[in-house]
Amino acid sequence: MIRGLPRREALVLALVLGAPPLVLQLAAPVPRLDADSVEYFSHVRSLYFDRDLDFANEFAHFGILSRWDKAVPTPTGHRRTIFSVGPALLWMPFYAAGDLVARVRGAVEDGYSPLHIRAVCLASLAYGVLGLLLVYAVVRERATPAVAFWTVVLLEYATFLYWYVVHEAAMSHALSFCAAAVILWAWWPARAELSLSRGAVLGLLVGFAATVRWQNAVLLLLPAATLLPHLRARPLDAVRTGVATLAAFALGALPQMLAWKAVFGSLLLADPPHGRDFLRLDHPYLLETFFSSRHGLLYWTPVLWGGYFGLLALLRRDRRTALALLAPLLVMSYVNACSGDWWAGGSFSNRRFDSVLPLLAVGLAASLGAVGSAARRAPAAVLVGAGAALVAWNLLFMQQYRDNLIPRDDTVSFARVTENNAALVARLTGTPLAWPANWIFAARHDLPPERYDRMVGPYLFYRQNNLGGVLDIGDDRVDPALLGEGWSPRTERDGAVCRRVVGRARLFAPLDVPESLAVTVRAAGDGTLSLAVNGVPVAALPLAPAFADLRVAVPRERWRRELNEIALAVAGEAWVDRVVFERIGRGRTASTGETP
Repeated sequence: MIRGLPRREALVLALVLGAPPLVLQLAAPVPRLDADSVEYFSHVRSLYFDRDLDFANEFAHFGILSRWDKAVPTPTGHRRTIFSVGPALLWMPFYAAGDLVARVRGAVEDGYSPLHIRAVCLASLAYGVLGLLLVYAVVRERATPAVAFWTVVLLEYATFLYWYVVHEAAMSHALSFCAAAVILWAWWPARAELSLSRGAVLGLLVGFAATVRWQNAVLLLLPAATLLPHLRARPLDAVRTGVATLAAFALGALPQMLAWKAVFGSLLLADPPHGRDFLRLDHPYLLETFFSSRHGLLYWTPVLWGGYFGLLALLRRDRRTALALLAPLLVMSYVNACSGDWWAGGSFSNRRFDSVLPLLAVGLAASLGAVGSAARRAPAAVLVGAGAALVAWNLLFMQQYRDNLIPRDDTVSFARVTENNAALVARLTGTPLAWPANWIFAARHDLPPERYDRMVGPYLFYRQNNLGGVLDIGDDRVDPALLGEGWSPRTERDGAVCRRVVGRARLFAPLDVPESLAVTVRAAGDGTLSLAVNGVPVAALPLAPAFADLRVAVPRERWRRELNEIALAVAGEAWVDRVVFERIGRGRTASTGETP
């Protein structure tokens, strides 16, 4: 029984939220485990079958035991993992049930069978639906049933949550969402006054949530926000409750500390298991984390604008609650923006925001309620909005016709019309999903805002899928996104696919951090090729008729974070094949940016 949610209402809602993803899960083949899910699954399999956290046999089964980060045992003789133990503990009852079914059907397969994997996926779905029901119960206290219903429907089906309860359910994200929803639900009735026992419960819940995903520890800010106003009036009671909350937090986080002790030999780690440079609190990527096409949260999941705007609007009506919710939301946003791979690896949207979805749901409900009220007060505004959308579509259609982007006397596919309209909007205003970051980008780099989508996110050296320090000027697959004006179309010269510098040409080199680099321009032509970095001349390179490598060292002081402008100017003619960047003292082949 969930507080504030009648049983029949809960059952109907559970069916609406749970039945479609359940059908899709069961209709699809059992997912193949890879990447993060391998290590999360290895935790539960090792605890259940081996009763330890030595993952050597699990990693050997999945073929990753010889990988660079697994090959060398830790000081305790175990194999290194950067993943948390909490998901395994939450999955355990379902995994045990799956093992029982597998034994009955004679398909145990040492705990790796499709039935074991399916049990874990179903567990994530069950926890995801439970979290949604708890969010509904919270939102229902200050919104109509209709608003509360559509809030949780959008939270599931219009965010990345759906992906992680259906397609990649053997991950921690549905569980982290549920843990945060439990915390919000437990804190909600005590948000004005926190007793010692309620503080201890919240501390225990947040501690365990931190074993699911470590950054969930910032949810301690919820009870802290409740206690803070009472420090002056009743300091002794507030301090006593605060201490009890922290002690309970430590108890809740104990499973993770014991796991670290087993794997690394220490209850607490001085640095994140990912590496010392993984979390840099002085190095945030705020605009990229939210607006980049590389998994930017609001670019991929625009419905969450309603969550942020709704919490800001809530400041006028319930300042204390809004501030309490905004505190962990802002801290979590900042922490995620400071993560080594702010794009969260192979994520759908930005999955690291899983535990703030319940907080954003409160704001989303406020936004939906405001939209509904506005529509009732001024129904004509709905018609105006719909009419404006139809007018915009027609104007864009006419522009396509004017520019001969569609045939004037023949059939055309809807896909082509839609693509052309999207391209016209992007050309005129930049991608709406990236507003206002793309406008800031355009003003900073003197480029059209539509270029933001492709230029912000890749790096020369940094972490996954980097460019390897090479900008291939003649490659039309990736690198043209980093070319500015002044380049001819691709052409072939002396067996190389290259471009000609038309007077002055720009290209952009994305860096994670400024560092001294050797820049090698492979070019041919006559005269002298002048090179400037971020507006500062650094070299004048003599050209020869045949392609040759022209190398210059550029000190750290000339570079900056993110996009660096490199300008090439020639009085005669110059063809450029590629530009190669090497970290001085490291070499290009060692420039992957991965933590060893």
